[in-house]
Amino acid sequence: MEQRFLEKLNAETQRLVREIEEFASVEIEVRPTPAPSSGTAAHAKAVALLASEDGATLLYRDEQEFGTQSVLHELLHLHRYWVDFVPQLLPLEDPDGDKTMIAHQVENTLEHLVIVPKEAEYGLEPYAQLNETTRKIWQDYPWPDISEPWARRKNAFLNWLTTHFLVNDAGVMAMAQQALTQEALLEEAKSFTDKIARVVGSKEHCISTTIRFLHIPRQEATLAYLDIRNKAFLKKPIPEH
Repeated sequence: MEQRFLEKLNAETQRLVREIEEFASVEIEVRPTPAPSSGTAAHAKAVALLASEDGATLLYRDEQEFGTQSVLHELLHLHRYWVDFVPQLLPLEDPDGDKTMIAHQVENTLEHLVIVPKEAEYGLEPYAQLNETTRKIWQDYPWPDISEPWARRKNAFLNWLTTHFLVNDAGVMAMAQQALTQEALLEEAKSFTDKIARVVGSKEHCISTTIRFLHIPRQEATLAYLDIRNKAFLKKPIPEH
């Protein structure tokens, strides 16, 4: 990473940059982008990560926002994909891009189960923001903009996963349970998080469990791995679990 950007990070995060770069024998690039990093106003200036089997780039919209809090989150994703060699969920065919967007939602939700606690280990406070963003989701229930039954199920289950594992606000938890009760999904949602809790150390099994509960056909998706050392993009079938 270019020195002027590295110096914006705290010592622990700088060490993480060096660990990733030494493992990969690749320098993490940093460059500006005019595009918002997120569709939500709260995260529009957040740093974004582009990662492949060839390299990685951190994109920033506002250089003042390039700091430990935003960058560490993306570096932890990158460490998972390159160093820990965990897979990502990828649709096999996606002519209109909708399945890729869904896979990205699943991917982010599952990765955050591991990454958010690690942010806390680095001395950051990730939970307060999660409490607020998740509160807004459940406050917006009954989600009048989501009418399709499968989309409602996905929204309910993925947000419940975040709420159950990462939200420490009892009020938000109560709102989530009330919404799931109204959707007639509470018991199934609890079964989902129970099963994820048992396999959270295996990304492969987390993906397998999630697509089963979301009713995503296993044959329509694959596990994708970024082998940075061999510059290879690998695919494997999703295991039964």
